[in-house]
Amino acid sequence: MTSIKVTSRLLCEVFPQHAKYRHPEYLQWEYSLSPSGTVIESNEDDDEGRCGHYAVVPQRWRINGGPCTYALSLNTAVSGRSRGKGVFTRLGRTVVERAREEGITALIGVSNAESTHGMVKSLGFQLLGTLPVVVVPPSAARRARIFDLGTAEEMSAWYHEVRRTRGVVPGPQREWDAEELLWRIADPAHDYQVLISDDVLAVTHATSYHGLRVAVIVKVFVRDPTVSINITHVATAACKALRAPMALYAGLNPNLRLGGLKIPTRLRPSPLNLIVKSLVEDMKPSELVPDWFEFLDFDAY
Repeated sequence: MTSIKVTSRLLCEVFPQHAKYRHPEYLQWEYSLSPSGTVIESNEDDDEGRCGHYAVVPQRWRINGGPCTYALSLNTAVSGRSRGKGVFTRLGRTVVERAREEGITALIGVSNAESTHGMVKSLGFQLLGTLPVVVVPPSAARRARIFDLGTAEEMSAWYHEVRRTRGVVPGPQREWDAEELLWRIADPAHDYQVLISDDVLAVTHATSYHGLRVAVIVKVFVRDPTVSINITHVATAACKALRAPMALYAGLNPNLRLGGLKIPTRLRPSPLNLIVKSLVEDMKPSELVPDWFEFLDFDAY
């Protein structure tokens, strides 16, 4: 059995609620096919098989216009039989050192309630707080913004044009491009819909919660960075395209005005804790925090 299949088995054991790990091609896509680079991982095995796994995946970023590489922290798993034995700390410290040796500027991630403490205490991540989450019903207004359903290629062309005309953005920002977008929405475990208007592009995904169909807004790009739009416009189009009675959005985006019902941390399946760790001496964690960070930037959907 290959290493990736052994890891998939462990992830299915630890996270049985996440169907993506049961998809035979998911980890291969996530770990090996990204245009930003392949997985940096550490594993621990015992007589019964794989008992520990921690992985980060490189992402291209820019800080004040200068290129650098972050790595997304994900897929932290320790088998029940091995907990309390320091497995997570050993794996985490190994991955941190390997990432530093490969020139990674920072690690970034969104941790759940169980892993946040270990990330902060054992690995030195800084907890930046929870990502805002809102549930947004569609609007019945007649003057709603018009979106068309787009293909992956149309999405890439739209964003390429926007990226070509946009100047340097201050602070840290994920370096999306046509190649990266095409890879991201090729996630074999999820189906995405692309919504395009002249000045807004959104990526959406349908899910269900307690039997209720929900349109998840996973990313929003706005052509003019000086303009902000109401999330209700995107939610209305997403609900129509995905035939859902409501939309869900989580993340940071200065071009969005969030409305709807804010979901308190205690009512969420995961708190969505944003964490970051600097791997270079001259960069403080506060200098590495992005203004844009949404579902498409990590691996929830």
